Amino acid sequence: MIKIEIDPAAGFCFGVDEVIKTAEKRLRSGEALYGLGDMVHNAAEMKRLQSLGLKTIDHQQLIDLPPGKVLFRAHGEPPETYIIAEQNGVEVIDGTCPIVARLQRKLKKAYDAMDHSKEQLVIFGKPDHPETIGLLGQVDGDALVLSSVEDVSAIDPEKRVWLFSQTTMDPERFKEVEKALKDYLRKHSGEIKYAHFRSDCTICGQMKKRKPGLSRFARKYDVMLFVSGKNSSNGKMLYEYCKSLNPVTYWISDKEEVEKQWFEECRSIGISGATSTSRAQLESVLEHVKKLTSS
Repeated sequence: MIKIEIDPAAGFCFGVDEVIKTAEKRLRSGEALYGLGDMVHNAAEMKRLQSLGLKTIDHQQLIDLPPGKVLFRAHGEPPETYIIAEQNGVEVIDGTCPIVARLQRKLKKAYDAMDHSKEQLVIFGKPDHPETIGLLGQVDGDALVLSSVEDVSAIDPEKRVWLFSQTTMDPERFKEVEKALKDYLRKHSGEIKYAHFRSDCTICGQMKKRKPGLSRFARKYDVMLFVSGKNSSNGKMLYEYCKSLNPVTYWISDKEEVEKQWFEECRSIGISGATSTSRAQLESVLEHVKKLTSS
């Protein structure tokens, strides 16, 4: 009999879990509810929420939206979005993750205290990610976004650096960028400027635990199924890491993508997912795999 298990550390992160619960509660009570952007980077979960009545809109549609209720997702929004909603008489249900909201406040506080002629704010993140857009909005866009060590050359070596991170980035890559920045400043501005380099690893604690947990889990199985939306940056990063641990890893976004031939001569199957993948979705995959492997 094939052993099939779900990664005990997998499932929604706190912020996503809370905003999904908020949406469900209001929709099941019969409220008309709009969601600004995808509540989660997971097509299957978004389809489920839309089946409950959630109407997804974009920022352009918010400008023309008649008065109503709009749920802001866990990624957070720039201040401008709140202003637009208020001007339109839209009631905001703020689903911003508390960790993201705290980072927004920390970023603004640091920015307001900086001497901008001598200091610069740097964010390790993805420029087009909703969270990073929200973070940039706290400082009127006056920050540099680095996605990799190759971007370090964009930094002005004559200014001191204060480095922060988008909360869902890879902690190991943050360390790489941090080191590259330190080396770059040493090389171009010497120890005086380097001594004023400040770094704040603002990656979510739950995110920091995912790779160590996945490392312990993925190696134990003949086959790994990694479940996440294909547009999830967190999902892509964790899938690639999972595959580096266990080469027989398949990336799926839903149970319908599972193929029976993957499990030929297989004695154990592990199932894990991104922080945007629900436990219910993982359990659905598990039940589907059980049927496939028992027939």
